[in-house]
Amino acid sequence: MLDAVQLRIRREQRTEVGPLTTLKLTTEQRRDIALLLGTRWELSNRPVRLQDLAAKLAEHRLTVRGLVESLRGPIEPDRARRDRARNVIAAEMERAAGSLTAAGVVPPVVEQWLADTGLPRPGEGALAALAEEVSEVVTHLRGIEGKIRLAQLAADVRNDAHALDSDRLLGRAVARLLAIVHELPRPQRAGRAWRAAWAAARVVCDGVSSRVLVLNLPLTGDAAAAQLCAAAPGEPIWLTLRSLTGSWTAPAGDVFVCENPTVAEAAADALGPSCPPLVCTDGIASGAALDLLAGLSGAGCVIHARADFDPSGFVIADQVLSVAPRALSWRFDLRTYLRECGIHSDHMVTAGLEAAAAALAHGYRSVNAPVHEERILASLLDDLRHGGGEPTVRNCVRDSSL
Repeated sequence: MLDAVQLRIRREQRTEVGPLTTLKLTTEQRRDIALLLGTRWELSNRPVRLQDLAAKLAEHRLTVRGLVESLRGPIEPDRARRDRARNVIAAEMERAAGSLTAAGVVPPVVEQWLADTGLPRPGEGALAALAEEVSEVVTHLRGIEGKIRLAQLAADVRNDAHALDSDRLLGRAVARLLAIVHELPRPQRAGRAWRAAWAAARVVCDGVSSRVLVLNLPLTGDAAAAQLCAAAPGEPIWLTLRSLTGSWTAPAGDVFVCENPTVAEAAADALGPSCPPLVCTDGIASGAALDLLAGLSGAGCVIHARADFDPSGFVIADQVLSVAPRALSWRFDLRTYLRECGIHSDHMVTAGLEAAAAALAHGYRSVNAPVHEERILASLLDDLRHGGGEPTVRNCVRDSSL
């Protein structure tokens, strides 16, 4: 009954008269209220009347609302609470905008930045605090002549060389502000859009920590990666993001993608220079891996991708599809998975990676047993043994400023 009255207070409805028609009571609860009111009210099916309760409470110099608030404290009406919340949100938005404007960011850019869905929701202070930190970075950038490395900038401003990394909220917030200022695509991860946003402000991103393992990748061109690949036929080598800057060309043939270095190493041992081009993400794909696959896909290569049968493998499949939407499945399908789990299935094999991964994810949720690539290593090597072809060459140009 107290809950029902509290709800009426919140809705700014009357609390001293009127029936509580929404109140559903058991027989025992009706008897308890009858004892409180001093009536045989519980014998009827009538709703509780607030005026009956008010009359009884008046004997103790109480009102119905007074009773509820004496037990539960002051109750704020919903409308007042919503108005107060809106005022708090507006005040925080104004503080955030003020910080950025004071740092020299023009109002249209501030407005667009504040609308970004990746920011904290205003109302609890996190957005205003973030805007102050972003303003510090922007102010510091304005005082720099020439280029500065991202880690150095982070250390100078926040005393933390990783404060502006792509996995930090501050790093993403600044990068997205710079993208708006320079009318560039919104960065969503550490990739080309991320580096472009920072490069527009003369900030150089780390190009050597992000790497990808490759085998027999026939790149040519002035990028260092082309020379590295040409120098090591049949040998797995690591390419960094830095080595992939410049321009390079790639044959428009088949390229296989796996997750684990064991596959690349076993392919090198078993097939050597005769193994078709192989890219290994080494777990969740790095920026270097995704840039490489994007370039290969753009050059007309047919991407055959796979990963472990586990949640991380589904993430990798999504990553590959984000840069190579026409990628095909390489034994990354439900039938292969169920067979390795000892379950017979006549499920059809789907060629497209997107459809295959979707069906696989559904089936995985039912079985919920991971299967790693090493379990089907013999089959993968057999595929590679028969996976060659005669490609044609198309160019893939990479912007060296990124």
